[in-house]
Amino acid sequence: MRLKWLHMVVLLAIAGVLPGQQPKSQSKPGSTASGVFVGRSGTPMTGARLILCSVHENRDSFRGVLRLLADVPTATADKTGRFEFRGFAPGRFCIIYLPSGVQAVMPNEIAINTLEGIDKSIAPLLRNYELGKSKPYGERPWAEFTLLKGHTLWSMGDTMKLWNASVRRGKQGPFLEVRRGVVVLTELADKSEIKFDAWSF
Repeated sequence: MRLKWLHMVVLLAIAGVLPGQQPKSQSKPGSTASGVFVGRSGTPMTGARLILCSVHENRDSFRGVLRLLADVPTATADKTGRFEFRGFAPGRFCIIYLPSGVQAVMPNEIAINTLEGIDKSIAPLLRNYELGKSKPYGERPWAEFTLLKGHTLWSMGDTMKLWNASVRRGKQGPFLEVRRGVVVLTELADKSEIKFDAWSF
């Protein structure tokens, strides 16, 4: 009888259901962050879907690779542009987005090294000068990305590089933001309040 009882105790312990014991659950990060998403014109980006990506640097570029997070924290901007992210661990992120009405397959990983590339300058006599401020440029292909209307470029004499833009990956997206030649990254802590703007909208 005692052997049967011990055998039952061992089985219950293996199953993790001994009285007074609860199975350990993996706790999920509980941070929240809210903000407003508007175009550079100040118009709310109503209905836009925002997605958090982690940033993984590599040897080829300080900008590295963007990766969707596990459980992919997302938010949708309301009619005033307000949004809220929930369930993430505090850190540095890139916010990618899909404007209202845009549907796109979201890749698990986005290499953004090519955004750092240079091209032959359209104004080789100008050096250290921001092009496109007075007369907005139309869409322009840039590697596997498209620079949306209104982007600016930085002339370095014979060459130029991307400076300020809303950038679309492929034909449908996702979209991301570049300022002063660098992909926009955002530091998010619990209860953060941020303003996120889209250059070309």
